[in-house]
Amino acid sequence: MSRVAKLLPLAIGSVLLVAGCGTPSAAATTWGTVNGHAITQADVTTRMNVILVLDPQAASQVKQRSTWVSETKELATEYLVAQQAAKAGYKAPAKTVSASESQLTSYLVSSYGTKAKLQAAMTKNHVTQADLNAYAASATQLQGYLAKVAPPKATTDAQVQSFYKSNLSQFAQPEEYDLAHILVKTKAQADSILAQLQQGASFSALAKKYSTDTGSAKNGGDLGYQPLSTYVTAFADAAAKLTKVGQLSPVVHSQYGYHIIKLLGIKAATTQPLSAVSSEIKAYLQQQASQTAINTYLGKLTAKATIKTSVPTKLP
Repeated sequence: MSRVAKLLPLAIGSVLLVAGCGTPSAAATTWGTVNGHAITQADVTTRMNVILVLDPQAASQVKQRSTWVSETKELATEYLVAQQAAKAGYKAPAKTVSASESQLTSYLVSSYGTKAKLQAAMTKNHVTQADLNAYAASATQLQGYLAKVAPPKATTDAQVQSFYKSNLSQFAQPEEYDLAHILVKTKAQADSILAQLQQGASFSALAKKYSTDTGSAKNGGDLGYQPLSTYVTAFADAAAKLTKVGQLSPVVHSQYGYHIIKLLGIKAATTQPLSAVSSEIKAYLQQQASQTAINTYLGKLTAKATIKTSVPTKLP
């Protein structure tokens, strides 16, 4: 459930960085330990509450015990990295932490639509502003430390070229059609309009006057260049039979009504040149290299650690 990558530029390989890393009370129920440090039921519950604010669609997942188990293990990994950062004396710059906290809150306000709606979701899920700030601060702290101890190898131009050649299909752009259409509710009206067009009437004028597709009607029915896969099957099949600019289709029926289609132009299928996508490829490969470096580091770190987790069958 890697939500950080979607919410902030704070993704740290397989580590999901969230709040809930406070000092446990003696009476707290322990669900795991990391080199003697307790992971409590309260820690995991806080995590689940934060998840529900960050991603309301995760509600069904949060009800599953498997999610509680996986998130408890995620917390164990985070505790382990946090312990190493503390030993090394690493601390993220205060300005960076503050910026991350503000960024997360701004993102959530935008996602919910208003600050009031965000606050309502926070209240419903027992999440405070301090919890969100801790989420962002923890992510920033651990990201900075992992970037320092597990830097990725630099991506070379040769690697970029190799990836491009091996994945040419990903950079293919399909044939595109520039189509105009007039959409009406009845076949009788469509037949009448087609007859007028065949006698020389202006397609653009009739589209503006009669088409129920108001989005394209204002442009004379023009839908712009799109691959045929954009359209419903009946429409696409009829358009595919048009071969000459200016050619009209017969009346076509779809779930939207009755269409008359006009071909305005065709762009041949192309493949994006390496120069146009090299920066995108390099960023992707660098991200993969970072993931590999962090996973390698975490694997070595985990192998030397004493980690135990035990999530009860009955959840809180």
